[in-house]
Amino acid sequence: MQRQEWSTYNQWHMLLDELCNSRGYVDNARLASQLCRRAGKAAQEDFNAAEKNLRNWRLGRHLPLRRNFMILAELLRVADDPGLLRQWNLLYAAARGRTLPDQQENAADAKPDRAPATRRRLLWTGAVVATAVVAVTGFRWLSVDPYRDLPVIGYDARVRMLVGESRLIHGDRGDCDGGNVPDWTYTMPRVPVSSLGAFSDGGLARKMSNFCNGVVPVRAVRFTAKTAGVEEVRLLDDFVKIFVTDPASLSR
Repeated sequence: MQRQEWSTYNQWHMLLDELCNSRGYVDNARLASQLCRRAGKAAQEDFNAAEKNLRNWRLGRHLPLRRNFMILAELLRVADDPGLLRQWNLLYAAARGRTLPDQQENAADAKPDRAPATRRRLLWTGAVVATAVVAVTGFRWLSVDPYRDLPVIGYDARVRMLVGESRLIHGDRGDCDGGNVPDWTYTMPRVPVSSLGAFSDGGLARKMSNFCNGVVPVRAVRFTAKTAGVEEVRLLDDFVKIFVTDPASLSR
C-alpha cells in the first residue's frame, strides 16, 4: 500500500483491520499468540481473550487499552512508515475523544476565510469523527466529573463473605487518565468460574491504583457467595483467596 493511501482511513478499527490483512494476519490466531507472548502471558485463557479482543478491535466494537495499543503498533510495524504512524495515532486519539497536540495548534491557527466547499468538507469530517467516537466508545462530553459518585473498591488478596452476600471485590482499570474504562466483554475473559458462588459485572466503580498513583475508574467485578468453603482463584491476573461462611454456623 502506498503511503499516501493511509489518510483515506477515517476510523481506527478500519485501519487496524487493513494493517492486519496486509501484514498477513488474515485470521486472529497468530497475532493473538504474538500479543500474548509480548505481554508475557502464556495461559490458554489469555490466548482466548486476546483472540476475542482482536476480533472486537477489528470490528470496532471497542478499543484496546494503551498498553495493547502500543504492542499492536510494534507487532504491525507501524513505525516503519511515518505517514502510517501519524494516522494510526490520530485515529486512535479521535476514537477516544481526544486530539493530538499539533491538531490543537492547527485548530488555533485556522483562518476564518476558508472557502465554503472547504468548510463543508471540514464539517463533514468532524461529524464522521464524532460519530465514530460515540459508536466506538459510547462516551459523551460532560461538564462535570462523571465518576465522582461511583463506589470505591479495593483489591484484597483475602475475601471473607457470608453465604448470600454479594459484594464488589475487584476492578479492571483503563488508562491512568480515566479514559477508556473496559467494558464487561473485555474484562470477562479474565474472570474465573467459582465453585463457591458467581462472578458478574459490577458496573463502574473507582479504585486506588498504585500503578497510576491515584484513584481511577474501573469495571467492577461482583461476587455473590452461594456455598460455604474456601477457594483460591485468579481474578484479573491477581490471586484471590475467598472464604465463604454459612451464617448458621456462627450461631452455634
